[in-house]
Amino acid sequence: MQIRSAYMKSPWECMLRKIDLPDQIPDKHVLIRVEACGICGTDLSNAEENMDDWQPFGHEIAGVVEKLGSHCEGLQVGDTVVLESAGFCGTCDLCRNGRVDLCNKAPHFWNAGPSMGFSDYMFAPACGVVRYDGLTPDAASLAEPAGVAYDMVKTADIQHGDRVCIIGPGPIGLMAIPIALRSGADKVVCVGRTRNHARLEAAAKLGAQVVASDRSIVEHAELHRQFDRVLVTAPVQMIPEAISLLAYGGIMSYIGIGSGSGMIQFDANDFHYRKLQLRASFASPALYYPIVLKMLKNGTIPADLIISHRMPLADIEKAMTLCKEDKGKTVKVVITP
Repeated sequence: MQIRSAYMKSPWECMLRKIDLPDQIPDKHVLIRVEACGICGTDLSNAEENMDDWQPFGHEIAGVVEKLGSHCEGLQVGDTVVLESAGFCGTCDLCRNGRVDLCNKAPHFWNAGPSMGFSDYMFAPACGVVRYDGLTPDAASLAEPAGVAYDMVKTADIQHGDRVCIIGPGPIGLMAIPIALRSGADKVVCVGRTRNHARLEAAAKLGAQVVASDRSIVEHAELHRQFDRVLVTAPVQMIPEAISLLAYGGIMSYIGIGSGSGMIQFDANDFHYRKLQLRASFASPALYYPIVLKMLKNGTIPADLIISHRMPLADIEKAMTLCKEDKGKTVKVVITP
C-alpha cells in the first residue's frame, strides 16, 4: 500500500514522501489509520540537531484500527485509539516489584515500520494501543503530552495547600496547571516570556497567575523562596535560576530537552541546607493514559485551549516552521491527514 509519510533530518529539513507500507502486518501489531498527530517540542529539538539521517516522526497519535495482525486479542477493526509512545513489559523484575515506571522493554511503534504519526497509516504494537471514546481525534492526540504533564505533577508530589510555580507555558506546562490545581495546589503561578502571549493567555484561562517577563528569574525578587513546588518545562539551563524560587524543603520536577550542552551549575551548599530536591520527570514508559483521557473528556484539560492550530498533513513543513518561528501565536499544532 502506498501512503504519505513525513520524514525529517537536521537541521530543519522536512519533507512528505510517498512510501510503500508492507501488506503483511507484523505479529502482535495492528494497522492504524492516523486521524491526528500533534507536533511535540521533542520534534523541534530533533529537527534542530538530533537527526543525522532522514527518519519518520510523530508520536502524539490518535487513529482508528484499520486491520489486525495475529495475536491482537481485545481489539477490533474500527476501534478509535491512541498510542502509547513506550510501554512496560510486565514480566521483568522491575515490573514484578511494582516499578513499571522504570521498565521500557515493551515493543513500541518507533521502529515498527517505515512511517509514524505524521502519515496516513502506520503499524503499532497491540500492547501499546489504548481505546478511547467521546473525544475528537485532535483532542485525543493530547493524551501523550497530557500524560507527560501528569507525570511532571506527580513527580513533584504536590500536596494540598502547596504554592506551585510552573516555568514554561508550552502545552505540557499549560496542561500541568489544571492537574496541579486538582491535586490540591493553593495557587499556581505560570512564568513565561512576554512574546508568548497566546500561551500566557491560555495559562490565565486555565487558572494560573501569570508572570510575563523577559528578565532572568533571579531578578524577580518577589518570587524568591515563595513556592513549595516548582515545575520546570523549559531548557535545562533554567534549572539553576528556578532553584531560587523554592521555599525551604521545596521540590522541583523537571522535564525538558534543550539544544547544546545539558551541563548546569548551582550552589550545592544552599541546596543542601535548604533541604531542596530536584526530581527528573521522564514519562517513558507512557503511563496514565486512562487518567488523562478522562481529564480531556470531562474538560479538566480543555483541548480547545491547548490546540491553537489544526493543519493538514500536506502542510507538515509549514507547520514545523510555524512552531519554530511563531511561538507568540502558536500553542499546539495538530496535524490531521
